[in-house]
Amino acid sequence: MCGRTLIGESKAMAAKAGVILGGEAKEKDTNRPPGTDMPIILDARPGKLHYVKWGLIPSGSKEVPKFATTYCRIETMHSLPSYRELIGHRHCVFVVEGFYEWDRNSKVKQPYFFERVDKGIMLLAGFWDSWKDPKTAIVIPSCTMIMQPANAFMSKIHDRMPCLLSQSESAIWLDRELPASERLKVLHPVDDYILKGWQVDSKLNNARNKDEDNNKPSGPDLSLFN
Repeated sequence: MCGRTLIGESKAMAAKAGVILGGEAKEKDTNRPPGTDMPIILDARPGKLHYVKWGLIPSGSKEVPKFATTYCRIETMHSLPSYRELIGHRHCVFVVEGFYEWDRNSKVKQPYFFERVDKGIMLLAGFWDSWKDPKTAIVIPSCTMIMQPANAFMSKIHDRMPCLLSQSESAIWLDRELPASERLKVLHPVDDYILKGWQVDSKLNNARNKDEDNNKPSGPDLSLFN
């Protein structure tokens, strides 16, 4: 499900994504958990990279949701009220260098790190919204990551994965001038050759661990698994 992410220094990430940084610069984070601010590009501001809370708060909510909104399932996003009103209106792209996932078949909590084969940045499709806290009147932007069934490569350890976009697909996903039907076409199964992954040390399980070598291999490459 893309449980944690690895994100680089913010200005460098923005440059790789072909945008400029909006807001203050952020340091590299090798172990970024849900619930924190994530680097995303909003369709409302497609030329900038902003850090936004990962965990959607729908604009019509009276309070912060008590149910999980970190992820949005592609199969149900058209029917769930939290997401369906955002389709065609509030799209975003997460910009990360890689993500971690845990082997659902393992008896221990064994993490793996995934990155693009070409070592480029990952552009992951999502939705965003803004919510005004009725108690403080503070407006809080937030986001959710769209998840789809895993491809054959990812399914070796997990049954879900993010919707990866190319640079051109990202531009379509963020283009408010296009009809929603055209924007949705970029959400498709991920080819098996796009990603590579390997086991990493279980110290990654602690979200407070920000070691530089968190994504260093500590076991076999996933491509070696049958």
